[in-house]
Amino acid sequence: MYIPKGNVLIEDIALSYDDMREMQANLAADSFTGYLKLDLESFQAYIFYVEGELEQILEVENATGAVSLQLEQRLLNHIRINEIRCSTYVTSKRVAGVLTGIFAFQPLYVDYEARKRDMPRVLEKLQDGRYSGIIKFVTPEGMNYILVDNGEVVRDRFCSHYGDILSGSEAIDRLLNFEFGGTGATVSVLAERSEEIDSKRRAKEEELEKIKTFVVKTDGGFLRANDVVRVDNYIVREWNIADVKSTFPVEIETQDGSLYEYKCQAGAKFADRAGLTPAMMKKMGLVEGDTISIRPLN
Repeated sequence: MYIPKGNVLIEDIALSYDDMREMQANLAADSFTGYLKLDLESFQAYIFYVEGELEQILEVENATGAVSLQLEQRLLNHIRINEIRCSTYVTSKRVAGVLTGIFAFQPLYVDYEARKRDMPRVLEKLQDGRYSGIIKFVTPEGMNYILVDNGEVVRDRFCSHYGDILSGSEAIDRLLNFEFGGTGATVSVLAERSEEIDSKRRAKEEELEKIKTFVVKTDGGFLRANDVVRVDNYIVREWNIADVKSTFPVEIETQDGSLYEYKCQAGAKFADRAGLTPAMMKKMGLVEGDTISIRPLN
């Protein structure tokens, strides 16, 4: 999945983790609207801001192009141990809002050979269904993107474009009226109904809220099971586990993104720590003080 660029603030520079975090703090203080793009080994991360507030984090897998929502803490765990190449793009509030929904977009048209007479029908479908999404045009003059918000083409009176994204009415109308040196264009539309985007976002955010980050703590003993991680009682209650004395399956993610399935059990006075046996720590390549993420599987 390609996320169109906004207006370039900085592009493809190498930053240390501390420098990247300092830049985030400065952008927030300056009421920044737009997004950061971080290029990592196996995925790209997009951190969206609206008027200085962190709005959403998306990850795009390099291998598949799949887009997913992510928690800030899990992203920070990854980038602490990876080289960071960073770009920052400025957009309007409305443009940023549409792009945050890209994780839910579906292909409505793929490489559709369109002429001027076809566009009213395409736009009517988007309007009637109250879709939000991206229209990509490939014309003899190049490639451009137009955004749709709740069925309405996104227009900006003060800016003709945000990077790849056309926003000014004059530029948008010229494209929709096919006022270029060719008779047709190849059009692709990725979009979803606005209410469906909201529903999918709520469901994913509820799932993400179950993911907790812990500091690894050695927790051994003669009678201690070697395949059980222990976390504090209050965490198990937050996960709505009916029987807090039972064991239940969990998924553990280490800082390098490796996933492991183990059993979990409530314990006392663990606070923000997860108790792992030496055998578990050895298998996952962990030492005390490392961080892991855990989510229940039931």
